[in-house]
Amino acid sequence: MSLTQFAKVKERLRRKALELLAQVKGTDKEKDDFTFDESKLIIRELAAELNRVVQIRNVSLLTRVTEDGSCQEERQEFILQWAEELNPSPQTGQIPSGKFTRDRRNEEPLDQQGPDKEEKLKEARKALSNWAWTLKGMEQNSVCPGEDVCSVLEDLETQWKRGKLPSMLPVMDFIICSMLQEQRQEGSIAKQWFRSRVTLNHIPDSVWKWISKASEKITMDEKTANPSLLLSHDRKRVKMATIIESVYNPWDYYEMTPKMYNGWWCVLGTKGFNSGRHYWEVGVRGKAEWRIGVVRESAPRQGFFDLSPQRGYWTLRLQLGQLMAVTAPITKLNQAVPSKVGVSLDIEEGQVSFYDAAKRRHIYTFDVDFDQSEKIYPLFHTIETDRELVIL
Repeated sequence: MSLTQFAKVKERLRRKALELLAQVKGTDKEKDDFTFDESKLIIRELAAELNRVVQIRNVSLLTRVTEDGSCQEERQEFILQWAEELNPSPQTGQIPSGKFTRDRRNEEPLDQQGPDKEEKLKEARKALSNWAWTLKGMEQNSVCPGEDVCSVLEDLETQWKRGKLPSMLPVMDFIICSMLQEQRQEGSIAKQWFRSRVTLNHIPDSVWKWISKASEKITMDEKTANPSLLLSHDRKRVKMATIIESVYNPWDYYEMTPKMYNGWWCVLGTKGFNSGRHYWEVGVRGKAEWRIGVVRESAPRQGFFDLSPQRGYWTLRLQLGQLMAVTAPITKLNQAVPSKVGVSLDIEEGQVSFYDAAKRRHIYTFDVDFDQSEKIYPLFHTIETDRELVIL
């Protein structure tokens, strides 16, 4: 009997067992409980095989996956996503090449219970069960994830022990993401991290190194600055000038150009980008108001207007103690105000991400369809006269 035929027989027996148990239990509540138990069984089965074939330092790591308090909806959500990413061939049942089908950072919750979802869950459980049987044919410790993956897993385990990771399912998710990578490329571990559903208070070292590897030396372009702003000699610090019109009015010394801001108190970076990854950090310790981000070269600069993505602005803002992503409408962020903001611009991936660089925490990410024929510039905004905004 071939592996595929064996899997089909196993599936028929499983379905028959389901029918018999449903007849015995009878009530909808009991059926829901069984669905939960079945999902738990599939995850336990897959975790056991992954634990056997994947070389990880802590061999008990995956055995904890089904010991936590994850809810039914969370388990079903992971099962559906794993099955979609696996996308196994019905003819061969082989392990797929590992192309990811979605970026799950900003995904909406699953639909409520219904016939469509139940059918999808049934197919998803079948796909995962078949993959688990495929893994049974692999030798023990035959998959070596590499030092970078092991480093992330150790960090995840530490966070779980400290109670900062509510469920171990994201750990299994990260391992599956790692296994499904056909070829290891630069930054692949970081991309797996962001595609996974891991939410921690601290980004692992290997991921953070990948982010900061794209560091740029940024300076401010005084030719774009609002005349009310004071730039330092090295063009890395900016604050609002104290204006007393009878004594000093900076507007008296400027001839306005289309590049300058004459409404919002902004200044752009000297260097613009239309390809690649770029990262820089801005010190905002003690400041009560600021706006940091990027802007499209052709975006409007004259007067006061909505500095939103629709206008070509992607920014993070602090106003009256509230941290927010400037979207339409505004997205208020329930996070502590950072002392140092990291900005990551990825033109090819179409992302503008913000980080608490001091604590290595992700704050917010904009997904953008960049026109690579046009440059994207760093943007800085402040109205305070006593505290500078500083490019680090």
